[in-house]
Amino acid sequence: MRRRQIAAVGGAVVLLALLVWGVRYLLWTRWHATTDDAYVEGHVATITPRVAGAVLAVPVEDNAVVAAGTTLVRLDPKDFEVRLHQATAALERARQTVDEQIAAVHAARAAHALAAAEREQAEIDFRRVSDLRARRVVSADEFDRARTVLDVARARLDAAARELERAQATLGPEGVGPYDRPIVRQAESARDMAALELGYTTIVAPVAGVVSRRAVEAGQRVQPGQPLMALVPFDLYVVANFKETELTPIRVGQPASVRVDLYPGVELRGHVDSIAAGSGAAFSILPPENASGNWVKVVQRVPVKIVLDDPPRDRPLRVGLSVRASVDVSDRSGPFLRVPATEAAVR
Repeated sequence: MRRRQIAAVGGAVVLLALLVWGVRYLLWTRWHATTDDAYVEGHVATITPRVAGAVLAVPVEDNAVVAAGTTLVRLDPKDFEVRLHQATAALERARQTVDEQIAAVHAARAAHALAAAEREQAEIDFRRVSDLRARRVVSADEFDRARTVLDVARARLDAAARELERAQATLGPEGVGPYDRPIVRQAESARDMAALELGYTTIVAPVAGVVSRRAVEAGQRVQPGQPLMALVPFDLYVVANFKETELTPIRVGQPASVRVDLYPGVELRGHVDSIAAGSGAAFSILPPENASGNWVKVVQRVPVKIVLDDPPRDRPLRVGLSVRASVDVSDRSGPFLRVPATEAAVR
C-alpha cells in the first residue's frame, strides 16, 4: 500500500513536471522563431591582381592572420619602373614642347605687331601720295609703287595673323597655369597611370582577416583578375533561412541567439540585422518555373541576417559552420526593412 502511494505521488510529480515543461515550451515557441537551417557567412574578399606580372614573393601562408594593409603578394616591379621612367621623360618632353609653342606664339605676336605697324605706315604713305597725285605733284609710277607697298603690307599682316592663329591653336587654351595644356595633361595622365601600375605590383590586404585558399607561388605569372587567395574577415554573421510561415513575426532589431555546433553548450547573442528581399529559390542560378506543368506548393525559405553583438575572441567562427538560430519575436514594433539613417531622417 505504501509503495502504491509513493508510486502515485512520483507519477503525479512527473506529470506535473511534464505539464510545466510543456507549458513553458509552448510559451517559448510562441514568442520565438527557431531554425537549424542556418550557417555562418562573411564578406569573403577574393584577392586578385590588377596588373599582369611575375610573382616575386608571397610573404603569407594559408590560415595566417593579417592586418589591413599587410603585403600579401609582390610582383616583379622592373617592367613597371621602366614604364614610369618613360612616362616621366615623355612628360618632360611635353613641357618642353609647350615652352617651344609659347615662344612661337610670342614670336608670331611680335611679327603680327610689326606687320600691323608696316601696314599703318603704308596706309599713311599711300594717303599722302594720293593727295599729291590729285594735285599732279607726283608721277603715276610713284603712286603705283605706294599702292603696291600698301598691298604688300596688308598681305604680310594677313599672313602674320594666320601664323599667330596657327601658333595659338597649336598651343591650345591655357588653364590654371602655363603647363595646363592638353599635351601636358595627357602626358601627366600617362605618368600617373604608370605610377599606379607600379603601385599595383604590391598587393595588400584590404581588410583584417585570415588568409585562405592560397593559390599562388613565387615565380608564377599572373593575369589581372586571377584569384590568388581569399581573405576571410573577422566580422562574420549568421544567415538563418526561416520558412515563410515563420517569417511573419520577425522584425529588424529583434534579439537573437545562436548555438554553433563547433562549440556545444555555448550560446551567442545577436540581433536581426536585415531580412532578404526574396526567397533563396528566387535568387538561385536556376529559379523554379511554376507556370508550366504540374505544380506542387513548396514552403519557401527566406534568409535572415543575424549579426552577433559581441563575438567571442576565444571561440572564433568559421565561414560555412552549421548553427541553430532563434529569434525573440515578443516585440514586433520594429520595421520589416532596414532603413539607412539618412533616409529615416528624411522620412
